[in-house]
Amino acid sequence: MAFEIRWLGTACFEIRLENQKTIVIDPYLDDSVSSPITSDQIEGCDYIFITHGHYDHVLDVGKLVRRFDSEVFCSSEIAGVLAELQEIDPERFTSIAVGDVVDRAGLRAEVVQGSHVDFVAIYHRLTGGDLIEDSGGDFTKAVQMAIEASLGPVSSYGRMEEWMSKYPQGEQLNFVLDIGEGKRVYMAGSYPDPSLIEVARKSKSFMTLLQVLTGNILQGLEEQTVQFGLASGAEIIVPQHHDPLMEGARPADLTNLRRLFEEQNARFVEFTPGRWYQFG
Repeated sequence: MAFEIRWLGTACFEIRLENQKTIVIDPYLDDSVSSPITSDQIEGCDYIFITHGHYDHVLDVGKLVRRFDSEVFCSSEIAGVLAELQEIDPERFTSIAVGDVVDRAGLRAEVVQGSHVDFVAIYHRLTGGDLIEDSGGDFTKAVQMAIEASLGPVSSYGRMEEWMSKYPQGEQLNFVLDIGEGKRVYMAGSYPDPSLIEVARKSKSFMTLLQVLTGNILQGLEEQTVQFGLASGAEIIVPQHHDPLMEGARPADLTNLRRLFEEQNARFVEFTPGRWYQFG
């Protein structure tokens, strides 16, 4: 069974199944600084899967639902927020939680646990400081300090503060998409928490879409990230979420990560944003 897939920056993927049904994961295009296309260039969208509710994973959900009458799979908390903020018909949402299984035409999806990055811990690891103390308890300042420690100096924060206040994280969900004939795609949109190694192992994936933390965050986490990716047993490891998140922010340097995967004879494939790849 053949399927096609393309990466559209951040954690957004468009996957076209053999029956021509299309999945979009974490749609964030029109306000992205690294997406190669806009939301009106998405070619199909029968199903939308959302890992969590932060703005850089959800801002274009409503646009796609209105164009394609998509079915949206996400946590109940995020469904409520999106229905209100993006004026989406609540009937378009199917609320899911860890342990659920989605069955649709040509697709079976298992909902598994993920873990979001802890920016307080990341800030301490990168700077040795205490984010709360260093920011004086000012939320906006704390967010900016965490971002600059993680991503380097940024040219513009854009509407980040507004979006962060509106869109809660919610439960962190990952997905194992079984698209037929033993082909399983693991959307590993997760911090490489060692406690999730068994979750990765159970995915038994053909392809793992592996979150690689952007900017400086990856430094010192390469081996942990590799172990998480290898645990999935995937033939193909595709990095994602390593591109710049804001104007002026630096992408992650994947050189050492690639070397570590290749030392383990793993196939590490960096997708060119916007290009379709076919797998049979």
